[in-house]
Amino acid sequence: MNGFLNVAKPKGITSHDVVLEVRRVFREKKVGHLGTLDPMAIGVLPLALGSYTRLSEYLMNEDKEYLAEFMFGITTDTDDLDGNVLFMADCARLSRDRVVRALPKFTGDIEQAPPRFSAVHVGGKRLYDLARKGIEVDVPVRSVRVDHIHMLHWQDGIYPKAMFSMQVASGTYVRSLARDLGNELGCGCIVSYLLRTRVGNFRLKDSIVLNSLRSKRFRYKNTGFFVDPKHVFSEFVFLALKPESLKSIKHGVPLILEDFVDPQEVVSVARRCGGVLGPQSPVFMCTYTTSDMEHEEIACVVSFAFANESSLNIKYEKVLL
Repeated sequence: MNGFLNVAKPKGITSHDVVLEVRRVFREKKVGHLGTLDPMAIGVLPLALGSYTRLSEYLMNEDKEYLAEFMFGITTDTDDLDGNVLFMADCARLSRDRVVRALPKFTGDIEQAPPRFSAVHVGGKRLYDLARKGIEVDVPVRSVRVDHIHMLHWQDGIYPKAMFSMQVASGTYVRSLARDLGNELGCGCIVSYLLRTRVGNFRLKDSIVLNSLRSKRFRYKNTGFFVDPKHVFSEFVFLALKPESLKSIKHGVPLILEDFVDPQEVVSVARRCGGVLGPQSPVFMCTYTTSDMEHEEIACVVSFAFANESSLNIKYEKVLL
């Protein structure tokens, strides 16, 4: 079974638990998520199944959107409600305006240290494995990006709460944002609720509840739950391949311009990306049209290199048929 799933992860289970459940339901060994969610977090968890796992690397750096509730006056060892409490203080005098005035410092390109309980590797070990063993290590600070963070609601109290909407780049930890905001205000802060509403083109409104995967009705109509790959990769360039050229890909034969429906488009795209694809360059999804002309399917990822001004070398990999 090949495809992409948009699962709404419930609270209290790990992202790997969701992967195991999907493996069981679809009887498919190759299943991977496209960005983990903490056990206490809920919301969008995109999954790739079968041969589509080979495309996961191109979707790991997608921007994300969250709804997050921060609770002030508390610190824990996990920077959320699941951890052991390290500090508590009466913050009834903390005001909404003071918190809002502090937010610009946490917008744009910022420096951030991941939580001690996170999947980040330090010295070949995951931080949460080291933390559980009581091993103290220097957590490396890294650059992340917060596109925006807006306060939606404020609740006064001994431990005030605020609800935020935010859009962040991949690699940004919301728990670290809460921790650092609390340090800036001198009162401590943790995440008390976290809902991921978007990962790239995977949105909460389109997600499927995990229990639906377990239903008997789903077992007979499961193909309807897969996300259209062209929607997933809508920000990538698609190039149409002639149906008769599919044999070339099947047998590993190099592609030439004449294998594409519009050779000039291929040349134009290659020139726009500067020839050789680099780490920050776009990935090109090559497509073909079936004989009945009803739909297109992803064939492969292609990259280009100019041998000279008039000669173009076309390489392809991660073939999906």
